[in-house]
Formats: sequence, structure tokens, C-alpha cells
Amino acid sequence: MHIPPSLYSAMRFNFLYVDRYVFHKGWVYPETYVPYCMLRYILKGSAVFTINGVEYQVRENQVAYIPDSCMLECHALGDDFEFISIRFTVTVRLNDNDFLAEFFHIPPVTQNAEQAVLSYFQEVHCNATSRNSSRLFRIRGNLELILAWLVEQTPEAVLEESEGHEADFSIESIRHREARSSAIKQDPRIQVVVDYFIAHPTEPFDTKFLSDMAQMSPSSLRRHFKEHTGKSPGDFVKELRMVTAARRLLVTNDRVSTIAYELGFDDQNYFARMFKSVFGVSPNQYRKASRE
Repeated sequence: MHIPPSLYSAMRFNFLYVDRYVFHKGWVYPETYVPYCMLRYILKGSAVFTINGVEYQVRENQVAYIPDSCMLECHALGDDFEFISIRFTVTVRLNDNDFLAEFFHIPPVTQNAEQAVLSYFQEVHCNATSRNSSRLFRIRGNLELILAWLVEQTPEAVLEESEGHEADFSIESIRHREARSSAIKQDPRIQVVVDYFIAHPTEPFDTKFLSDMAQMSPSSLRRHFKEHTGKSPGDFVKELRMVTAARRLLVTNDRVSTIAYELGFDDQNYFARMFKSVFGVSPNQYRKASRE
């Protein structure tokens, strides 16, 4: 599949959590709904990961990709089984597809991971527990390096060239190129709004504020925002706030009511409904699943 360059600009990967796990013979992870994406580097041993009913055997020096909204079941084979697991979400999605598999052909298991790939996982793990002011940049950078390596192993994902030496300017070809790239369009005015949302996920916004920022009418803002991100401004902000809540559920022991209040929700039940609409499970179920 040819991928429009604008798709790369619109993508956002939100890091949630990373940890290193060691399990002994007989370890079983019962079938559970997974509300986020996971990347697992297998350090030692072997196991079977069952993703949406399909079994994949994993072993040392392999990377497993587990998409969000899937059903996952695992069990160890043999003795000690060890891996590093990174959890994250993809902010921009098209038609609720498995974004990384659909557009970049990342498979559930990639073999023969290079030593550099292990170092990327280790850097994410190390910086997640660091107090260094640069840690978020290092986490994001190494996560994207892992994804870049996985994409490089899948030649089916081809970046569409913006200019070619022998471009086809026939009406049919022009229409075909427009249809291919119409799903997401790049607009610097909308990118300003997107970047502001990401930097201030808990702040309330109104239509006039956003329209003034983008220097366009409210109706144009809604239309162009949808073209740029695949979501309405309201849906984009809702998902961004829920990702912020998910991260806090994973890395803190704060009460759900406290997290809801800090994100601007006075009604905990309403917050729980919003969270479930994004992740498919309640905040308490999300926290419980992450610690099993």
C-alpha cells in the first residue's frame, strides 16, 4: 500500500507504560481484552500469544506486536519466560483500523531483532523511571525507532513520492492519487490546534477559541480538522484526555475520582463512561488488567 506523506505528519504515538516481566513455568495470562497497543521484546524463553484466536509462538530475540482492542491470551512454554513490554496508543486512526498493521503491515511477530532494537526497548524502560527533563523525548524517540525498524522489515509499506521523474498526469491517474490521499490531509492551521491540544490536554476549549487559533470559521475548522486527523475536535480531545487518564491509572495509585477531577470531570460516572467509550473497559478494569 502506498502511504501519503501527510499520513506520517498526522500520526501521534502516546506512550503509556513500560516494564520488564519474568514469569516461571506454568505462567498463564487468561484471555483478556487489551485496550492499548503493546510491543514486547522477548528476552528469554518461549511462549504462545493468542491474538484474536490466532496462536503465535514467540521466542528469544523476537518482537511481538499486539494491537489495541484485541483479545489476548498467553502461556509460557518451558521454564523462565522474560520480556520487556511497552504500552502505547495511536492517536490518529482511520475507520477504526489496526493502524500499524493496516497501513504499515507490521506483523504480530518479527524475528531476528537486531541488538539496536533491544537497546531501544532498554532506553524506554530506563527513561520511564528517570527524572531527567529530557526523558519524555527519549521515550518517544526510542518508541518510534522500534516502530521504524519494524516497518523496515515490511517492504509492503511504501511511502508515496511527492514528485516523480516520470509522473503520470492523466486524468485517471490524478483522480487515483487524490482518492489515495483523501483520507488525511495536511493543513498547518489545523496542526497548530492539534499541537496545542497535545500540550494542554486538560484545559477546556470553546469553538471561538479554536477558530481564532486556526484563523477560520467554526464550520471550516470542524471540516478541516476531520480531514487532517480523521476525528472531530471533540472526539480528538476526548481521546487525548482519556489517554492521559490511562497513563495515570498505570503509573500511579491515585483514586479514579481524583484522576477524573484533575482532568476536569466533576462526575466520576460520566468520566467512567467516557473512558469505556475509548478503551472498551472501565477505569478500574483497565488498571486491574494492567497489573495481572
